[in-house]
Amino acid sequence: MTNLKPRIAWLWVAAGFFFQALPAALRDEALPVALKNASITDTRITQLTGFLGILVGIKIIWAPIIVRLGSPRRIVNTTQALIVASLGLLTLVAPQSFEQPYALVGILVALSFLSAGHDIALDGYYVASLHDTERSRLAGLLTAASKTGAVFAGPGLIWIAGWSAKSGNTPQHAWADALLVATLLSAASLMACSYALGREAAEDTLAPKPFVETLQKLFRDPRFPSVLLLILFYRTSEIHLGKILTLFAVAPTQTGGLGLNNQDYATLRIITAIGGLAVGGIIGSAIISRRGLTRSLVPMGICMHIPIIGIAWLATHTAQNQVVIGTLFFIEHVAYGAGVCALILAMMRLAAGPDAAVRYATLSTIGIGAVYLPGIWAGWLADKFGYANYFLLTLVLVPFGVWSAVRASRDLEEVTPSVKA
Repeated sequence: MTNLKPRIAWLWVAAGFFFQALPAALRDEALPVALKNASITDTRITQLTGFLGILVGIKIIWAPIIVRLGSPRRIVNTTQALIVASLGLLTLVAPQSFEQPYALVGILVALSFLSAGHDIALDGYYVASLHDTERSRLAGLLTAASKTGAVFAGPGLIWIAGWSAKSGNTPQHAWADALLVATLLSAASLMACSYALGREAAEDTLAPKPFVETLQKLFRDPRFPSVLLLILFYRTSEIHLGKILTLFAVAPTQTGGLGLNNQDYATLRIITAIGGLAVGGIIGSAIISRRGLTRSLVPMGICMHIPIIGIAWLATHTAQNQVVIGTLFFIEHVAYGAGVCALILAMMRLAAGPDAAVRYATLSTIGIGAVYLPGIWAGWLADKFGYANYFLLTLVLVPFGVWSAVRASRDLEEVTPSVKA
Protein backbone atom coordinates (compact mmCIF):
# COMPACT_ATOMS: atom_id res chain seq x y z
CA MET A 1 0.00 0.00 0.00
CA THR A 2 2.47 2.59 -1.21
CA ASN A 3 0.33 4.87 -3.37
CA LEU A 4 -0.52 7.56 -0.86
CA LYS A 5 -0.98 10.49 -3.28
CA PRO A 6 -4.74 10.22 -3.85
CA ARG A 7 -5.67 9.54 -0.26
CA ILE A 8 -7.41 12.00 2.04
CA ALA A 9 -7.03 10.06 5.25
CA TRP A 10 -8.08 12.94 7.49
CA LEU A 11 -11.58 12.82 5.96
CA TRP A 12 -12.29 9.13 6.53
CA VAL A 13 -10.78 9.34 10.00
CA ALA A 14 -13.00 12.30 10.93
CA ALA A 15 -16.16 10.93 9.28
CA GLY A 16 -15.55 7.31 10.26
CA PHE A 17 -14.86 7.85 13.94
CA PHE A 18 -17.64 10.44 14.23
CA PHE A 19 -19.93 7.77 12.79
CA GLN A 20 -18.50 5.11 15.11
CA ALA A 21 -19.53 7.10 18.19
CA LEU A 22 -23.18 7.48 17.14
CA PRO A 23 -24.58 3.98 17.92
CA ALA A 24 -22.77 3.78 21.28
CA ALA A 25 -24.00 7.17 22.49
CA LEU A 26 -27.48 6.46 21.18
CA ARG A 27 -27.58 3.20 23.15
CA ASP A 28 -25.93 4.37 26.36
CA GLU A 29 -27.25 7.92 26.73
CA ALA A 30 -30.18 8.73 24.45
CA LEU A 31 -32.05 5.42 24.66
CA PRO A 32 -32.49 5.39 28.47
CA VAL A 33 -33.90 8.93 28.41
CA ALA A 34 -36.19 8.10 25.49
CA LEU A 35 -37.58 5.07 27.28
CA LYS A 36 -37.94 7.03 30.53
CA ASN A 37 -39.86 9.75 28.65
CA ALA A 38 -42.25 7.01 27.55
CA SER A 39 -42.77 5.88 31.17
CA ILE A 40 -40.92 2.59 30.77
CA THR A 41 -39.76 1.17 34.13
CA ASP A 42 -36.13 1.44 35.21
CA THR A 43 -35.97 -2.36 35.33
CA ARG A 44 -36.76 -2.76 31.64
CA ILE A 45 -34.57 0.18 30.63
CA THR A 46 -31.38 -1.02 32.30
CA GLN A 47 -31.96 -4.61 31.24
CA LEU A 48 -32.33 -3.61 27.59
CA THR A 49 -29.33 -1.26 27.54
CA GLY A 50 -27.24 -3.80 29.44
CA PHE A 51 -28.11 -6.57 26.99
CA LEU A 52 -27.33 -4.38 23.98
CA GLY A 53 -24.03 -3.29 25.51
CA ILE A 54 -22.98 -6.88 26.13
CA LEU A 55 -23.68 -7.73 22.48
CA VAL A 56 -21.22 -5.04 21.42
CA GLY A 57 -18.76 -5.77 24.20
CA ILE A 58 -18.13 -9.38 23.19
CA LYS A 59 -17.11 -8.33 19.67
CA ILE A 60 -13.66 -9.83 20.23
CA ILE A 61 -15.34 -13.25 20.01
CA TRP A 62 -16.54 -12.75 16.46
CA ALA A 63 -13.68 -10.51 15.31
CA PRO A 64 -12.00 -13.45 13.49
CA ILE A 65 -15.25 -14.01 11.58
CA ILE A 66 -15.73 -10.34 10.71
CA VAL A 67 -12.30 -9.96 9.13
CA ARG A 68 -12.98 -12.93 6.83
CA LEU A 69 -16.03 -11.28 5.28
CA GLY A 70 -14.04 -8.97 3.02
CA SER A 71 -11.66 -6.06 3.00
CA PRO A 72 -11.92 -3.65 5.94
CA ARG A 73 -13.01 -0.81 3.65
CA ARG A 74 -15.85 -2.87 2.23
CA ILE A 75 -16.96 -3.90 5.71
CA VAL A 76 -16.86 -0.27 6.89
CA ASN A 77 -18.93 0.93 3.94
CA THR A 78 -21.44 -1.91 4.20
CA THR A 79 -21.98 -1.68 7.94
CA GLN A 80 -22.31 2.10 7.77
CA ALA A 81 -24.99 1.82 5.08
CA LEU A 82 -26.89 -0.77 7.13
CA ILE A 83 -26.59 1.35 10.29
CA VAL A 84 -28.04 4.36 8.45
CA ALA A 85 -30.89 2.13 7.25
CA SER A 86 -31.44 0.90 10.83
CA LEU A 87 -31.61 4.47 12.11
CA GLY A 88 -34.13 5.24 9.39
CA LEU A 89 -36.24 2.30 10.49
CA LEU A 90 -36.04 3.48 14.09
CA THR A 91 -37.33 6.86 12.95
CA LEU A 92 -40.31 5.23 11.26
CA VAL A 93 -41.25 2.87 14.09
CA ALA A 94 -40.55 5.25 17.00
CA PRO A 95 -44.09 6.71 17.16
CA GLN A 96 -45.58 3.23 17.71
CA SER A 97 -42.61 1.28 19.08
CA PHE A 98 -43.21 1.83 22.78
CA GLU A 99 -46.63 0.18 22.61
CA GLN A 100 -45.30 -2.64 20.39
CA PRO A 101 -41.62 -2.86 21.41
CA TYR A 102 -40.61 -5.93 19.43
CA ALA A 103 -39.71 -3.97 16.32
CA LEU A 104 -37.74 -1.49 18.42
CA VAL A 105 -35.78 -4.21 20.20
CA GLY A 106 -35.12 -6.08 16.96
CA ILE A 107 -33.71 -2.99 15.26
CA LEU A 108 -31.58 -2.14 18.30
CA VAL A 109 -30.14 -5.67 18.40
CA ALA A 110 -29.28 -5.46 14.69
CA LEU A 111 -27.76 -2.03 15.27
CA SER A 112 -25.57 -3.45 18.04
CA PHE A 113 -24.21 -6.24 15.86
CA LEU A 114 -23.61 -3.85 12.96
CA SER A 115 -21.82 -1.31 15.13
CA ALA A 116 -19.57 -4.04 16.55
CA GLY A 117 -18.62 -5.12 13.02
CA HIS A 118 -18.02 -1.51 12.03
CA ASP A 119 -15.77 -0.93 15.06
CA ILE A 120 -13.64 -3.98 14.30
CA ALA A 121 -13.17 -3.05 10.64
CA LEU A 122 -12.55 0.68 11.13
CA ASP A 123 -10.15 0.24 14.05
CA GLY A 124 -8.28 -2.45 12.16
CA TYR A 125 -8.02 -0.38 9.01
CA TYR A 126 -6.81 2.66 10.96
CA VAL A 127 -3.98 0.62 12.48
CA ALA A 128 -3.10 -1.35 9.34
CA SER A 129 -3.24 1.40 6.71
CA LEU A 130 -1.46 4.23 8.52
CA HIS A 131 2.16 4.49 9.55
CA ASP A 132 3.11 5.42 13.11
CA THR A 133 3.71 9.05 12.17
CA GLU A 134 0.36 9.26 10.38
CA ARG A 135 -1.49 7.71 13.30
CA SER A 136 0.17 10.15 15.68
CA ARG A 137 -0.72 13.09 13.46
CA LEU A 138 -4.35 12.03 13.16
CA ALA A 139 -4.85 10.86 16.77
CA GLY A 140 -6.12 14.26 17.90
CA LEU A 141 -8.59 14.42 15.02
CA LEU A 142 -9.79 10.89 15.83
CA THR A 143 -10.41 11.81 19.46
CA ALA A 144 -12.16 15.06 18.57
CA ALA A 145 -14.39 13.35 15.99
CA SER A 146 -15.31 10.57 18.41
CA LYS A 147 -16.14 12.98 21.22
CA THR A 148 -18.19 15.17 18.88
CA GLY A 149 -20.20 12.16 17.72
CA ALA A 150 -20.79 11.11 21.33
CA VAL A 151 -21.99 14.59 22.29
CA PHE A 152 -24.33 14.76 19.31
CA ALA A 153 -25.87 11.29 19.66
CA GLY A 154 -26.13 11.55 23.44
CA PRO A 155 -26.91 15.00 24.88
CA GLY A 156 -27.56 16.37 21.39
CA LEU A 157 -30.40 13.99 20.58
CA ILE A 158 -31.80 14.38 24.10
CA TRP A 159 -31.87 18.17 23.61
CA ILE A 160 -33.54 17.88 20.18
CA ALA A 161 -36.21 15.55 21.58
CA GLY A 162 -36.82 17.98 24.43
CA TRP A 163 -37.16 20.88 22.00
CA SER A 164 -39.62 18.89 19.90
CA ALA A 165 -41.64 17.89 22.97
CA LYS A 166 -41.95 21.55 23.96
CA SER A 167 -43.61 22.15 20.59
CA GLY A 168 -46.45 19.88 21.66
CA ASN A 169 -45.33 16.51 20.29
CA THR A 170 -45.69 13.30 22.24
CA PRO A 171 -42.45 11.75 23.56
CA GLN A 172 -42.59 9.16 20.80
CA HIS A 173 -42.94 11.73 18.01
CA ALA A 174 -40.35 13.98 19.66
CA TRP A 175 -37.82 11.16 19.57
CA ALA A 176 -38.77 10.37 15.98
CA ASP A 177 -37.75 13.94 15.13
CA ALA A 178 -34.44 13.48 16.94
CA LEU A 179 -33.78 10.18 15.19
CA LEU A 180 -34.52 11.77 11.82
CA VAL A 181 -31.76 14.31 12.45
CA ALA A 182 -29.43 11.47 13.50
CA THR A 183 -30.26 9.52 10.34
CA LEU A 184 -29.56 12.47 8.06
CA LEU A 185 -26.27 13.32 9.77
CA SER A 186 -25.12 9.71 9.78
CA ALA A 187 -25.94 9.50 6.06
CA ALA A 188 -23.78 12.58 5.44
CA SER A 189 -20.95 10.96 7.42
CA LEU A 190 -21.37 7.78 5.39
CA MET A 191 -21.01 9.67 2.12
CA ALA A 192 -17.92 11.54 3.31
CA CYS A 193 -16.28 8.38 4.66
CA SER A 194 -17.13 6.35 1.55
CA TYR A 195 -15.70 9.05 -0.72
CA ALA A 196 -12.47 9.24 1.25
CA LEU A 197 -12.06 5.47 1.48
CA GLY A 198 -12.60 5.28 -2.28
CA ARG A 199 -9.41 7.30 -2.68
CA GLU A 200 -7.38 4.75 -0.74
CA ALA A 201 -4.99 2.32 -2.39
CA ALA A 202 -5.97 -1.29 -2.95
CA GLU A 203 -5.90 -3.52 0.11
CA ASP A 204 -5.97 -7.17 1.01
CA THR A 205 -8.41 -8.91 3.27
CA LEU A 206 -6.98 -8.98 6.78
CA ALA A 207 -6.36 -12.54 7.90
CA PRO A 208 -7.12 -13.16 11.55
CA LYS A 209 -4.07 -13.80 13.66
CA PRO A 210 -4.19 -16.73 16.03
CA PHE A 211 -4.53 -15.49 19.56
CA VAL A 212 -5.49 -18.57 21.59
CA GLU A 213 -1.89 -19.01 22.69
CA THR A 214 -1.72 -15.33 23.64
CA LEU A 215 -4.86 -15.69 25.75
CA GLN A 216 -3.44 -18.74 27.48
CA LYS A 217 -0.31 -16.79 28.39
CA LEU A 218 -2.41 -13.92 29.68
CA PHE A 219 -4.55 -16.18 31.88
CA ARG A 220 -1.42 -17.87 33.28
CA ASP A 221 0.19 -14.54 34.15
CA PRO A 222 0.41 -14.43 37.98
CA ARG A 223 -0.85 -10.84 37.93
CA PHE A 224 -4.00 -11.68 35.97
CA PRO A 225 -6.23 -12.68 38.92
CA SER A 226 -5.56 -9.38 40.69
CA VAL A 227 -6.20 -7.29 37.58
CA LEU A 228 -9.33 -9.31 36.87
CA LEU A 229 -10.66 -8.52 40.34
CA LEU A 230 -9.72 -4.88 39.80
CA ILE A 231 -11.69 -4.78 36.55
CA LEU A 232 -14.71 -6.40 38.16
CA PHE A 233 -14.82 -4.57 41.51
CA TYR A 234 -12.68 -1.40 41.50
CA ARG A 235 -15.43 0.79 40.06
CA THR A 236 -18.45 -1.44 40.61
CA SER A 237 -20.15 1.05 42.95
CA GLU A 238 -19.73 3.79 40.36
CA ILE A 239 -20.99 1.54 37.58
CA HIS A 240 -24.13 0.76 39.55
CA LEU A 241 -24.57 4.47 40.25
CA GLY A 242 -24.15 5.37 36.58
CA LYS A 243 -26.82 2.89 35.48
CA ILE A 244 -29.45 4.85 37.38
CA LEU A 245 -28.10 8.42 37.57
CA THR A 246 -29.57 9.50 34.22
CA LEU A 247 -32.94 7.93 35.01
CA PHE A 248 -32.92 9.61 38.42
CA ALA A 249 -32.20 12.99 36.82
CA VAL A 250 -35.14 12.90 34.37
CA ALA A 251 -37.62 10.99 36.56
CA PRO A 252 -40.55 13.08 37.86
CA THR A 253 -40.16 14.48 41.36
CA GLN A 254 -43.25 12.58 42.55
CA THR A 255 -41.38 9.33 41.88
CA GLY A 256 -38.24 10.49 43.69
CA GLY A 257 -36.39 11.92 40.69
CA LEU A 258 -35.00 15.38 40.02
CA GLY A 259 -37.62 16.16 37.37
CA LEU A 260 -35.20 17.71 34.85
CA ASN A 261 -36.56 18.19 31.35
CA ASN A 262 -34.60 16.81 28.42
CA GLN A 263 -33.03 20.12 27.40
CA ASP A 264 -31.85 20.98 30.91
CA TYR A 265 -30.47 17.49 31.42
CA ALA A 266 -28.66 17.52 28.05
CA THR A 267 -26.94 20.80 28.90
CA LEU A 268 -26.05 19.51 32.35
CA ARG A 269 -24.73 16.28 30.88
CA ILE A 270 -22.31 18.03 28.52
CA ILE A 271 -20.88 20.22 31.28
CA THR A 272 -20.75 17.73 34.15
CA ALA A 273 -20.20 14.34 32.54
CA ILE A 274 -18.10 15.04 29.48
CA GLY A 275 -16.23 17.92 31.09
CA GLY A 276 -15.94 16.16 34.44
CA LEU A 277 -14.57 12.94 32.99
CA ALA A 278 -11.97 14.89 31.01
CA VAL A 279 -10.86 16.84 34.09
CA GLY A 280 -10.81 13.65 36.14
CA GLY A 281 -8.61 11.93 33.58
CA ILE A 282 -6.13 14.83 33.69
CA ILE A 283 -6.09 14.82 37.51
CA GLY A 284 -5.69 11.05 37.62
CA SER A 285 -2.78 11.14 35.17
CA ALA A 286 -1.06 13.86 37.18
CA ILE A 287 -1.43 11.98 40.47
CA ILE A 288 -0.19 8.70 39.03
CA SER A 289 2.76 10.35 37.31
CA ARG A 290 3.88 11.77 40.67
CA ARG A 291 3.05 8.89 43.03
CA GLY A 292 3.20 5.89 40.72
CA LEU A 293 0.37 3.54 39.82
CA THR A 294 0.57 1.10 42.70
CA ARG A 295 0.73 3.85 45.33
CA SER A 296 -2.26 5.60 43.73
CA LEU A 297 -4.75 2.77 43.26
CA VAL A 298 -6.04 2.60 46.83
CA PRO A 299 -6.38 6.33 47.64
CA MET A 300 -7.89 7.06 44.23
CA GLY A 301 -10.27 4.16 44.68
CA ILE A 302 -11.46 5.57 48.00
CA CYS A 303 -11.82 9.09 46.61
CA MET A 304 -13.72 7.75 43.60
CA HIS A 305 -16.54 6.53 45.84
CA ILE A 306 -16.91 9.46 48.26
CA PRO A 307 -19.12 11.53 45.87
CA ILE A 308 -21.74 8.77 45.93
CA ILE A 309 -22.67 10.05 49.39
CA GLY A 310 -23.51 13.42 47.84
CA ILE A 311 -25.69 11.79 45.18
CA ALA A 312 -27.51 9.79 47.87
CA TRP A 313 -28.10 13.03 49.79
CA LEU A 314 -29.44 14.65 46.64
CA ALA A 315 -31.92 11.78 46.24
CA THR A 316 -33.37 12.64 49.65
CA HIS A 317 -33.30 16.41 49.02
CA THR A 318 -34.43 16.67 45.42
CA ALA A 319 -35.67 20.27 45.63
CA GLN A 320 -32.32 21.75 44.62
CA ASN A 321 -31.40 24.24 41.93
CA GLN A 322 -29.34 23.24 38.93
CA VAL A 323 -26.15 24.76 40.37
CA VAL A 324 -26.24 22.33 43.31
CA ILE A 325 -27.22 19.42 41.08
CA GLY A 326 -24.54 20.26 38.53
CA THR A 327 -21.86 20.66 41.19
CA LEU A 328 -22.57 17.25 42.73
CA PHE A 329 -22.72 15.60 39.31
CA PHE A 330 -19.48 17.27 38.24
CA ILE A 331 -17.60 16.18 41.38
CA GLU A 332 -18.88 12.63 40.92
CA HIS A 333 -17.68 12.48 37.30
CA VAL A 334 -14.30 14.02 38.11
CA ALA A 335 -13.69 11.39 40.78
CA TYR A 336 -14.84 8.62 38.45
CA GLY A 337 -12.65 9.89 35.60
CA ALA A 338 -9.59 9.82 37.84
CA GLY A 339 -10.38 6.31 39.03
CA VAL A 340 -10.91 5.01 35.51
CA CYS A 341 -7.53 6.47 34.54
CA ALA A 342 -5.90 4.33 37.23
CA LEU A 343 -7.80 1.24 36.11
CA ILE A 344 -6.81 1.69 32.46
CA LEU A 345 -3.15 2.09 33.37
CA ALA A 346 -3.30 -1.07 35.48
CA MET A 347 -4.76 -2.96 32.52
CA MET A 348 -2.06 -1.55 30.25
CA ARG A 349 0.65 -2.64 32.66
CA LEU A 350 -0.58 -6.22 32.52
CA ALA A 351 -1.02 -6.08 28.74
CA ALA A 352 2.41 -4.60 28.02
CA GLY A 353 4.86 -6.67 26.02
CA PRO A 354 4.49 -8.96 23.04
CA ASP A 355 0.92 -9.32 21.72
CA ALA A 356 -0.12 -6.29 23.78
CA ALA A 357 -3.02 -5.52 21.43
CA VAL A 358 -4.69 -8.90 21.94
CA ARG A 359 -4.02 -8.88 25.67
CA TYR A 360 -5.46 -5.40 26.14
CA ALA A 361 -8.44 -6.15 23.88
CA THR A 362 -9.23 -9.16 26.06
CA LEU A 363 -9.03 -7.11 29.25
CA SER A 364 -11.17 -4.40 27.66
CA THR A 365 -13.80 -6.96 26.70
CA ILE A 366 -13.97 -8.13 30.32
CA GLY A 367 -14.23 -4.49 31.37
CA ILE A 368 -17.12 -3.85 29.00
CA GLY A 369 -18.92 -6.85 30.43
CA ALA A 370 -18.37 -5.49 33.93
CA VAL A 371 -19.92 -2.18 32.85
CA TYR A 372 -23.04 -3.55 31.18
CA LEU A 373 -23.86 -6.66 33.21
CA PRO A 374 -25.14 -4.71 36.27
CA GLY A 375 -27.83 -3.26 34.04
CA ILE A 376 -29.61 -6.60 34.30
CA TRP A 377 -30.46 -5.96 37.96
CA ALA A 378 -29.77 -2.24 38.62
CA GLY A 379 -33.13 -0.99 37.38
CA TRP A 380 -35.01 -3.64 39.34
CA LEU A 381 -33.25 -2.61 42.55
CA ALA A 382 -34.00 1.07 41.90
CA ASP A 383 -37.67 0.32 41.22
CA LYS A 384 -37.93 -1.82 44.35
CA PHE A 385 -36.05 0.33 46.88
CA GLY A 386 -36.27 3.83 45.42
CA TYR A 387 -33.46 6.06 44.21
CA ALA A 388 -32.15 7.21 47.61
CA ASN A 389 -31.93 3.69 49.05
CA TYR A 390 -30.47 2.36 45.81
CA PHE A 391 -27.62 4.88 45.90
CA LEU A 392 -26.91 3.95 49.51
CA LEU A 393 -26.86 0.27 48.51
CA THR A 394 -24.11 0.98 45.99
CA LEU A 395 -21.89 2.00 48.91
CA VAL A 396 -22.05 -1.60 50.16
CA LEU A 397 -19.83 -2.53 47.22
CA VAL A 398 -17.10 -0.02 48.09
CA PRO A 399 -15.08 -2.42 50.35
CA PHE A 400 -14.81 -4.87 47.45
CA GLY A 401 -13.38 -2.12 45.25
CA VAL A 402 -10.85 -1.06 47.87
CA TRP A 403 -9.87 -4.69 48.51
CA SER A 404 -9.27 -5.24 44.79
CA ALA A 405 -7.08 -2.11 44.74
CA VAL A 406 -5.02 -3.33 47.70
CA ARG A 407 -4.40 -6.67 46.04
CA ALA A 408 -3.58 -5.15 42.64
CA SER A 409 -1.22 -2.65 44.25
CA ARG A 410 0.75 -5.54 45.70
CA ASP A 411 0.82 -7.73 42.60
CA LEU A 412 1.46 -4.96 40.06
CA GLU A 413 4.40 -3.49 41.97
CA GLU A 414 7.32 -3.21 39.61
CA VAL A 415 10.32 -5.06 40.92
CA THR A 416 13.74 -3.94 39.74
CA PRO A 417 15.81 -7.04 39.03
CA SER A 418 18.94 -7.32 41.10
CA VAL A 419 22.23 -7.06 39.29
CA LYS A 420 24.71 -9.79 40.08
CA ALA A 421 28.32 -8.89 40.34
